[in-house]
Amino acid sequence: MDLKDKVEKVITSEFPRAVVSLQLMDGGRFAGRVVWDGFKGKNDITRQQMLRKVLRKKLGVEAVQVGILLTYTPREVEVMSAA
Repeated sequence: MDLKDKVEKVITSEFPRAVVSLQLMDGGRFAGRVVWDGFKGKNDITRQQMLRKVLRKKLGVEAVQVGILLTYTPREVEVMSAA
């Protein structure tokens, strides 16, 4: 299993029904977004802390290869798509 698959598996197992979109960036790091209803009512910092904690715990040193992950609720994505 490659790292992209590992990251997606970790996120979807820890954040049920999350939709994860990742892409490999120059330098071998991943970036993308995570859409999850459980982010509702949480600020950006809390969302990032939740993700980073899980990634560090489950991936160990491989977690450093995960760059920027933008976090949204489904409603936020809906609003952005309508704009």
